[in-house]
Order: sequence, then C-alpha cells, then structure tokens
Amino acid sequence: MFSRRAALAIVALALVACSNQPQVKVPAALKPTPTPSSPAPAMLQIENSPDSLPHSGLAKADMAFEYLTEGGITRFTVVYFKPSGGDKTGPVRSARLVALRLVQSFHGVLFYSGASDFVQGKIWDSKLPNYTEGSDGGKYFTRDSSRRAPHNLFTTPDQMAQAVDKSGQRITYTRPAPGEPTAQGTPANKIDFAQTIAHHVSYTYDAGSKTYAYAGETDAANGNQPLKVTNVVLMQVPHHGAGYKEDVLGAEGIDFDLSGQGKAEVFTRGQRFDATWDLSQADQPVRILGADGKDFPLPQGLTWIHLVDPGLAASVS
Repeated sequence: MFSRRAALAIVALALVACSNQPQVKVPAALKPTPTPSSPAPAMLQIENSPDSLPHSGLAKADMAFEYLTEGGITRFTVVYFKPSGGDKTGPVRSARLVALRLVQSFHGVLFYSGASDFVQGKIWDSKLPNYTEGSDGGKYFTRDSSRRAPHNLFTTPDQMAQAVDKSGQRITYTRPAPGEPTAQGTPANKIDFAQTIAHHVSYTYDAGSKTYAYAGETDAANGNQPLKVTNVVLMQVPHHGAGYKEDVLGAEGIDFDLSGQGKAEVFTRGQRFDATWDLSQADQPVRILGADGKDFPLPQGLTWIHLVDPGLAASVS
C-alpha cells in the first residue's frame, strides 16, 4: 500500500513540476511561396522553301531561329511569348531535331505538322506539350484552299494561345529585359552572307524605323510588307549528320551542337557587335552575352537568330 501511495505522490510531483515549466510554442507550418510563372511560349515550325512563300504572321513574333535542313534550304522555329490575334500564321511544317532542343530550352509548346519517326519519338519522349493538325479535332490549325498542299497549313496566334493555355505549360525563368547597347559597335548598314549553299541572306538597315529589312521576306498578314527585324544575331554552331532518315527520299537528318558556348555577332541599331551565345544550361533559353559577359541588351522588337557555320564571315558595310 505504502509503495503504491509513494508512486502516486511521485507522479503528482512530476506533473506539478512539468506544469511550472515554460511552454514551448510550436510555430505554425510555413506556407510555401509560389514561384511566379507565366504561360509558356508558343514555338511554331515554319518552312522556308520557295513554295512556302509568302510567309504570314512573322512580324508579330518575338524571336525566330533559322537553320539548315536537308536539301540546303532553311527552316524557322518561331517564338511567340504572348500570342494574340487572328492573323493567319505559317505555313506550318514538320519539326527537326534542333527544334526540339530549342523547345526544351524554352520550356515551350511545339506547333508543327509532324516529324520523321526518329524526331517524333524524341518529341514523345520529351513529354513536352505539342500540337499537330490532328490534335483536339484539328481546332488549332486550318488549311488554306488557295494554296497547294503541303504548303497550306496555318494557325493563328489566338489558336496557339488557346492550346498553350490548355497544355498548362508554365515557365519560371526570367527573360532579359529589353535595352539599348551601351558599348560602341562598328557600322553595319548592309549585311550579306550565305547561310547555306542554297540560301543567301541579305539585310539592309533603315535608320528611320531602326530595323533591318530581310531581303525577300514579306509578311502576307502585314500587307506583304518587307519583314522588319530589330535585332539580327548570327550564332556559330557546328552541325553534322545525325544518322537517321529525315524524309521519304532518305535524306539524312541534321543535328546541331547546341550546347555550351560559341561565337556570335549581333547587329542592331545599325551597328555590329561581337558576342557569345551561351546554352550551358539545357533547361534555360539561349543567352546572348556581350563582351562584358552579361546579357547583351537587345532593343525591343523581333530578334532573328541564324545558326551558321563556325568561321562564317558575313560581308558588312
């Protein structure tokens, strides 16, 4: 009996002692701060063969990448960060391996007409949102009966925006803010170079509009006016045969060594600047760096980026 009473007394004393201890206040669980995000860019495949002309809807793009494809012609991957409007845009054609690399780096949404078996498999493996003519009952594309297939597939910025919204794809990276060059470049009123054996490129600067006219490029959605480009960038990027068949004729696909860094040239405001392109992080958009190693301040407007052979020397006057 005594031992039981003693035990109860000890427990009581312990409870009293505990009740006199300061109480530790447990903080409420912290709510995570959401990372600001924006809708992903729409990234559209547009062909550049003679049968594809005139192009339509390019003037409203934010950026375009132009690169070699089989047969010596070029193709565009055109970037729209906030597509809006009903302008017919295209003609839309098939994706290439380099397009997938670009879409991955921008975390974009791909719009295209199809791809080779090899590239299509890579697109599916990437898990990135992508839309073709057959997606969702064809609601994001239309055929222009006045043009010959396969050069008659078009979309609109509004249709692309609708598809981007449906995809739920978002981006959290911050794009460099537009700006004016702070360094002094060299005069560049005329730019000429051969991007491929079959495609010669020429730009002429207009001081009034502060833009370069891309020779031979007009925009049917803009009254067939010459395409005006604010910033022209030449990225020197090695390319090689990729070891797969790109088309029904058996042409070998092309791949670009689009990683790390390389030489670049920037043409803007009638001046030429040495630069460096940087894609050290595959999940971040390509950066154009100035001589100081910082993002080159590109003025607001359409930026046209040509992937050219290393060592290419453009004629500039």
